[in-house]
Amino acid sequence: MTHIPVMPVETIKYLDIKKNGTYIDCTFGVGGHSIGIIENLSPKGKLFALDWDSDSEKLFTENFSSYKNAKFVCSNFAELSTVVRENNIKKIDGVLFDLGFSSLQIDNYNRGFSFNFDAPLDMRYSVSNPLTADKIVNSYDEKKLIKIFLDNADERFAQKIAKAIVGYRMQKKISKTLELVEIIRYATPYWYHKRRIHFATKTFQALRIAVNNELENIEKGVVSAINLASFGSRIVVISFHSIEHRLLKNIFKEAVKNNSIKLVEKKPIFPLAFEIAKNPRSRSAQMRVVEKI
Repeated sequence: MTHIPVMPVETIKYLDIKKNGTYIDCTFGVGGHSIGIIENLSPKGKLFALDWDSDSEKLFTENFSSYKNAKFVCSNFAELSTVVRENNIKKIDGVLFDLGFSSLQIDNYNRGFSFNFDAPLDMRYSVSNPLTADKIVNSYDEKKLIKIFLDNADERFAQKIAKAIVGYRMQKKISKTLELVEIIRYATPYWYHKRRIHFATKTFQALRIAVNNELENIEKGVVSAINLASFGSRIVVISFHSIEHRLLKNIFKEAVKNNSIKLVEKKPIFPLAFEIAKNPRSRSAQMRVVEKI
C-alpha cells in the first residue's frame, strides 16, 4: 500500500509556514509531510527530518537529495533537545509530530506490526532497541502483561488475554504474530471477533507502545518542542488512539496553564469524510495545534 500522509493540507495550513523559517518534522516516515513543508520553503528556509527508523533515511536520500536545505537526523524525537543542540538550531518556527506508524512499517512482513502477516514478534521502530514484542509476551509475568494491555490500549479483556498468553507459553514459545492472534481469539468472546475493529488490534497496539516506550517518548518530545520553540511558532501533533489523545490533551492543558502556549483551535481537528474514504487509516486521527507565547 502506498503511504498517504494524514491531513496534509491541514498540516501545512496550521504550521503557518514562513518561507525562510526553520521547521522540524519529528516523524519523517516516508516523507509525506516533509515534502509539503520543504515545497513551501525558500532556499533560505530549513527542514530537519527526524526518524528513529533507519529505513527512513534511505527514503530521505532517494527523494530529498535535491533539497540542499533539508537534513535527515536518525533519532527518536524524545531526544529533540539533543538534536537541536547538536545541529546548532537557534530558531524554530514550527514542529510537527505525526504519531501514526507508516506503511513502511506496517506493510513490512518482517517487522511484526501487523496481524495481517505471519511474522516474527518484533514491533521495534529501531533495530538498536533491545526490547521486542517476543521478549514481552514470552517473559513478562501475567500482572505486568495485564498492566500493558490496560495502560496502553484500554483492552477490556486484558486479564483473560494475559492469562491465555502465560498458559500457552508454558507449553510452547510464542514466536509469530498469527500465533498470538489465535491466543487472543481463544481468550476473547465470539461477539468480540465480529466488531468493525479487529479483536487483536488493541493487544498489538499495547505491545507496540510498550516495545518502543511510546508514551514516555511522546511526552518528552512534545514538552521539549514546547520549551524549544520560538515565540509565535506552531506545534502540530496528529494522534491516532485514545491513549495518545488523552496524553496530549493533558500536556497542552498544563502548558496553557503555565502560559507557555495558546491553543490555536480549542478542539481537535478531524479528517474530512472524503479523506477517510480515500485513506481509511486516517479515520481515528485527531490534530491538535498550539502556538508558543
